[in-house]
Amino acid sequence: MSFTKRAFAKTLLACSLAATAGLAFGQAPATQGRIVVGNQPGGATDIMARLLAPSFTAALGHSFVVENRTGASGNLASEYVAKAPPDGNTILLIFNAHTTTGPLYPKLPFDPIKDFSSIGMIAETPYLIVARPNIGVDNMRDLIARAKRTNTPLTAGSPGPGTPHHLLYERTKKLSDVPINAIHYKGSAPAQNDVMGGHVDFMISTPSLGAPLVKSGKLVLLGVTSDARLPDFPNTPTAREAGIEALVGANVWLALVVPAKTPRATVMNLNKVLNDALKSPETLARLQAIGMKPAPTTPEAMDKVLLQEQAVWGQLIRENKITAE
Repeated sequence: MSFTKRAFAKTLLACSLAATAGLAFGQAPATQGRIVVGNQPGGATDIMARLLAPSFTAALGHSFVVENRTGASGNLASEYVAKAPPDGNTILLIFNAHTTTGPLYPKLPFDPIKDFSSIGMIAETPYLIVARPNIGVDNMRDLIARAKRTNTPLTAGSPGPGTPHHLLYERTKKLSDVPINAIHYKGSAPAQNDVMGGHVDFMISTPSLGAPLVKSGKLVLLGVTSDARLPDFPNTPTAREAGIEALVGANVWLALVVPAKTPRATVMNLNKVLNDALKSPETLARLQAIGMKPAPTTPEAMDKVLLQEQAVWGQLIRENKITAE
C-alpha cells in the first residue's frame, strides 16, 4: 500500500479529466448528476468521487460531475444533498466521521442518518498506531502497560476535537483504563509531524499517510486495527492480538448516500453501478495506490453500519461531553 505524491497527482488528474468529460465547450447536458463532496479538491474523498464519476456517467447515460461544497465540517454538503430532489442525480460521498455528526452537532437543520438512504460502501482501510521514534516499545500493549505502571499520561496526536481519532483515544482511555491526553491539531499532517519530532507519544494514522514514514524509520509502528496483520508489516500485531479492545476493527471507510425519499429501484440501480465500478481493474489499481481496498455492500448493510456507529459514538460523545470546538 505504498503511496507517492506523483502517483497521487496522476490519479487526481486522470480522474478529474474523466469526471468532467462531456462538459467541454460550455454545453451542459439536459440532465446532469453530481457527486457532492464536503472537502477540498485533492483529498481522499475528492479523489474517490472523481474516480467513480465516469462509471456513473457511462452506466446511467448522462454526465456525473464532482461538486465540492466545503464548510462547516462537511455539514454544508450534507444539508445540500439531504434537501436535494430524491431522483438519484445528487449523491453524497461520506466517510466514517459522518456517523459522529448528529451527536456533535445536535442542532443541525437535517438528520445525518434519517435524511439519507445508503447506496453502499465504497472502500475501507485500517488504522495504523504510530509512535515517536524514541518511544522505547514496539507494540501497543507494552506502551499502555508502561503508562499504567508509571502513572504517566500518554499524549496522542489528533486532527481535531470530535474527530474519529479523538473518539478512539477516549474509547481506549475508558476500555483500557489508561491515561491519555489528546493533543488537537488542525489536521493529521501537523499532528504526525509532532509525533515524528518526539513532541507527542503516538497517534492513529492511515496507511497512505503513516506507512511511508514507518518504512523510512521516522515513526515506530505499534499496531494495526485490521482483523489480520498487514502484508507490508507482518511482524506488527493487530489490536485484537494486543488486547486493545477499543481499537479492534476501527477503520476508515467511504460510502455513497442519496436523499432519503429516493425510490428503492433507483437506489438499487445506483448500488449496482457502484459495485460494478469496484470490480474494474483500473478502480482496483487506483484504490491500492491510495492505500484502500474495495468494500462493496448492499444498501441495507450500509444503513446498518451508519446506525450502529452513530449509536456507539453518540454514547461516547454524550458521556464525555465531547464537542467539535
